[in-house]
Amino acid sequence: MKKAFAILMSLVLMLSLAVPAMAAETTKVAGVTGSASITVNLPEVPENATADNTYKIYKVFDATTSGDNISYKLVSGKTTAPAGFSVDTAGNVTYAGGAEVKELTAADISAIAGYVTEGDLVATVTTTATDKSFTVDGLPYGYYYITTTTGSVVTINSTKPDAIVSDKNEIPTLDKKITGASSVDQDGKKALAQVGTSVEYTVTIEVKKGAINYEFHDKMSAGLLYKNDVKVFIGETEVSSDKYTKNTATGDTITIQFKNEWIKTLAVGTDIVVKYSATITSDALHTDPAKNTAWLEYGDTNSTNKTPVKETEVYNAKFTVTKKDGDGKSLAGAGFVIKNSVGKYYKLTDNVVTWVDSIDAATEYISDATGAVPAFTGLANGTYTLVEKTVPAGYNKADDSTFTIAEHDYTADNLQQATDVVNNAGSILPETGGMGTTIFYAVGGVMVAAAVVLLITKKRMSAEG
Repeated sequence: MKKAFAILMSLVLMLSLAVPAMAAETTKVAGVTGSASITVNLPEVPENATADNTYKIYKVFDATTSGDNISYKLVSGKTTAPAGFSVDTAGNVTYAGGAEVKELTAADISAIAGYVTEGDLVATVTTTATDKSFTVDGLPYGYYYITTTTGSVVTINSTKPDAIVSDKNEIPTLDKKITGASSVDQDGKKALAQVGTSVEYTVTIEVKKGAINYEFHDKMSAGLLYKNDVKVFIGETEVSSDKYTKNTATGDTITIQFKNEWIKTLAVGTDIVVKYSATITSDALHTDPAKNTAWLEYGDTNSTNKTPVKETEVYNAKFTVTKKDGDGKSLAGAGFVIKNSVGKYYKLTDNVVTWVDSIDAATEYISDATGAVPAFTGLANGTYTLVEKTVPAGYNKADDSTFTIAEHDYTADNLQQATDVVNNAGSILPETGGMGTTIFYAVGGVMVAAAVVLLITKKRMSAEG
C-alpha cells in the first residue's frame, strides 16, 4: 500500500508539472519589431478577487541608445511634442523641465495621455488574478506610456534596452460589518437579533492608488427589509450626495457609483464609510440566516473587476413546547406565554415581536390534540420564562420553567430549543356537606351497645355460678 501510494503521488506531481501555468496574453501590433522589452510586475490580488485587466502600451517617442546614453525623436508622422516637452527642427525631443528632473508632473502625464492615439499602440496584454507579471519582447527602443483598466497610468518609461516597472495601481479593499444588533460577534460578521428590530451595517472602502470607477454593491436576502437610509462618510463627516449616485443594478438592494472627480481628490488610504440599516422581517434560524452581501467593482467601465464578496449573517431563535399528561400522553388545551428577564410578555403581531406589561395582552399559544404548541419565534439572545396561563380541566398547573438563548452560538441546539411540559391530574380535595360526624356517632353507638351486652352477659354468668 505504501509503495502504491508513493507511485500515485509521483504521478500526481508529474501531471501537475505538465499542466502549463496560466500566463498573460499578449497581442502585438503587426510590424512592431525590435530588441527591447518591457516587464510589468503586477499588484497583489486578494484571494477570491476578480482582476481581469487589460494593459495597453503606447510608444510616445522613438529612441536610440549608445551605452548608457539615450536620445529621443518624434515618431514618424508626428510634428509636435506633448506639453512639457520641446522638439527641435530635427525632431529631437527633450524634457522642458530639465535633464535633472526624475519624475513627471501630473500635468506632464495628462499631456502625454492626450497626445498618444490608437495609432501609437504597440501591444495589448490581458491578465488575470493569477498572473504576477508579464513581459513584452521584441519592442523597438522608445519612450513608452502604459495604461491599465484597474486605474489610469501604470508608468511612463524608456527601454534601454529593457524596462522593468511595477504597476502601482492597487486593488481597493472592502470590509462589511454588523454594527448594531442585540448580540454581534467580535468580527461583526454574525449577530443575534429579534424579529422586527433593526440591524445596522457599516462598510469600509479603502481608496487605493489609481482609484477609478468605484461602484459599491449590496444585496440583501429574504428576511431583511432595507430602510432606504444609506449615507456615506469620510471619518465623521457625511459626504454630500452630489459626490455619488444611487441606483439599483439587477439583483442589488443598493448600488452606489462614486464620481471619479471626487475619488481623485481623496488621498490614497482614505476610508470611505457607507452606513445603512435593515429591518428583520422573518425567522432567521441556523439553517437559513438573513444574509447580506457586499462588494466593490472598480477599474475601466468595460472591466469585470471586483473585490472579494463580504457576507454577514443575522440569526434569531425559536422555542417549542409539547404538552403531555402524567402518563406521557398528548394533552390538548394548555395555553402558554413567555416573559423576558425584565418581566414583560412576548407578543407577536405581523411578524414583529414586542414585549407587553400585561399577561392578558401577551400572545398565548394553545396545545392541540397532539400536544403540539406553536413555536415562539424571532427571539434574540436572553433568558426567558415559560408560563402556563391556561390549565386544562382536571389537571394541575405546571411549574414555570426558564430557558436561555446564548449569544454568539448559532447552532441548532441553541437557536431551536424545545421542551416537554407535563400536567399531572388533580387529586380529590376534602369536601363539605357529606356524612360529617354521623359516622363517628354510629361507630360510638355500636361500641356502647356491645359494652352493655357484654356487661349483662357477665352478670348472668356470675348469678348462675
